[in-house]
Amino acid sequence: MPKGGRLVFKGGEVAVSSRGKKKDKLKRKRERAQAKAAAASTGEAAAAGGAAAGGQQDEEEAEEEMRPVSGTGRITSSGTAVHGHEAKFMDELHSGDAILITHPTTLREETRIIKMVLSNMSISISSPFSSDLISTTNFRYIKAPRLEVSAETKAEERKKRKVQEEDSAFGTYAGAGGKRLVYRERTPAGNYRIIETTVDEAMTREEMLDMRATKKADRHCN
Repeated sequence: MPKGGRLVFKGGEVAVSSRGKKKDKLKRKRERAQAKAAAASTGEAAAAGGAAAGGQQDEEEAEEEMRPVSGTGRITSSGTAVHGHEAKFMDELHSGDAILITHPTTLREETRIIKMVLSNMSISISSPFSSDLISTTNFRYIKAPRLEVSAETKAEERKKRKVQEEDSAFGTYAGAGGKRLVYRERTPAGNYRIIETTVDEAMTREEMLDMRATKKADRHCN
């Protein structure tokens, strides 16, 4: 019997011995195993690279969140009360955020924590600046991480919504199907209160405005 996988002639045709076939089979098996190992190694490397990229992205996002942002308008202060001038405190700031200034007297940067956002013109801070800001001053702010919403933050959000509603009660509410009317009404004490009513049929915005125009105390329709 031929050895070593040599070629032999069988019936006039060239054939490979059985030992040669076994070697070829083992070789193909090794190649498949090596290919699988290489694919697994590539997958692990890709996963590790993705995790590293994800971690780097998270770090970049965290760094972006901690970067100071220029606030709208300017501020003055008296103790822990900060007053805005053409500011948008309600849109930009929340309790727990940091407010930064370069003090016009000392030219040093000072940072305070915002305790409460009262309106677009008023916030309170954790402690006074080194001295009151008599002249209007530019400010910056840094957003606090929003990991979970505290009861204090929820209460502040409710107050902000109420202030915004009282300041600009207008039209219908989304999702109400044109059936909720909001208007301002004067109280016997001379103040105003917001009234919400539900109409029987869906109305267009123009019809809502016509109805609100009959409410003399609603200055938005005057």
